[in-house]
Amino acid sequence: MNKRAMTGFSSAIMLAFSLMLTSCSGSQSDAGENSETAETEAPVTEVTEAVTEVPSVYVEVQNSDIHRGDLILVNRDNEYSDGSNPNIVNIYENKSDSYKVDRSYMELDKTMIEAINSMLDDFAAKTGITNILCNSGYRSYDEQKQMYDEDLENTGLLESDLVAPPGHSEHHTGLAMDFAIDDGYEYPALRNEGEYSWIYSNAAKYGLILRYTEQNKHITKYRAESWHFRYVGPVHASMIYRMGVALEQYEGFIKDFQYDNPLEYKYSDTEFYRIYYVPMDMTSEKTSIPIPYECLNNNGAEWPYTVSGNNSDGFIVTVKIPELSPDYDETFLYMFGAGAETVMPSDDYSSEDISSSEDETTGEDAGEDSQDESGDAENEAGNDEDTGW
Repeated sequence: MNKRAMTGFSSAIMLAFSLMLTSCSGSQSDAGENSETAETEAPVTEVTEAVTEVPSVYVEVQNSDIHRGDLILVNRDNEYSDGSNPNIVNIYENKSDSYKVDRSYMELDKTMIEAINSMLDDFAAKTGITNILCNSGYRSYDEQKQMYDEDLENTGLLESDLVAPPGHSEHHTGLAMDFAIDDGYEYPALRNEGEYSWIYSNAAKYGLILRYTEQNKHITKYRAESWHFRYVGPVHASMIYRMGVALEQYEGFIKDFQYDNPLEYKYSDTEFYRIYYVPMDMTSEKTSIPIPYECLNNNGAEWPYTVSGNNSDGFIVTVKIPELSPDYDETFLYMFGAGAETVMPSDDYSSEDISSSEDETTGEDAGEDSQDESGDAENEAGNDEDTGW
């Protein structure tokens, strides 16, 4: 090829290349003009695919969080990791005027204090009574050990049947409170009688359960205590109350429900929940918790959720959902049968939350049944030194 031909060929190549660049530049310019639309439309496509192909997402929790949450189970078999609750605050500085505390330095979980404030404010408004006394809240390991050792010394027993071993008391959590009555003299323990029965019938609305009952003492392995209330949150308290079970039974029951087959619960006519258990990942320091995609709250839906450790081997997830499944039924609420100490609600408790039958006892009758068997012990245990759990 001669020099002129080469020059012509080169010019042709350069012209073609120039035209290609011009075309690309035009395409890029067009893309630039529509870049704002492209940027907004791309995530929509991704979100749509996520909803279709990935109906659940995962959140990670530290395995150490197994000791935290409203549903931790502390008993003879499950030791509590002392100091796991960062929400312990002074009761006296956060209480309402509807009740008393016997020590200005007593402490409790902040959420538990708020529940007590609400409950006893309503109780005072209904009855005019303000002499409820908080006499034992949070206890440290050392405080519990001192009580335990003193009881062994006084009784001569090798193992106390009154005071929980250090590390195994619900009082370590800050989620338990013992109540007494300030009568200005003996300070007897709170009992399910007279106007005070309102507390037993309505405590679940505020997230509290009567932890140790006569009917469940073979499960809890502690005798009945009419004064010891535990915070678990309104939804779970409602279920425990209606089912008439101990916390141990309830948490064992929840383990039968996982993310792909959750338990649904109608808390009220307008509030519905999905509850399931996730075992702790023993191979890692963290556990991945599956939650519905709607919990992310980035697609217009609002499904609030909470995760609580059970202080043993896993986590309990509670999700608020907009509606129940078409095949929802409440037969599970009655699978354990009505207990002898089940107390019925007062008139102002939602009839949708608790249903009654002719076989169930009233609050006063149930209270009298249990008090006949353990009333003397309950009165003797009114002071902090005597309430050991």
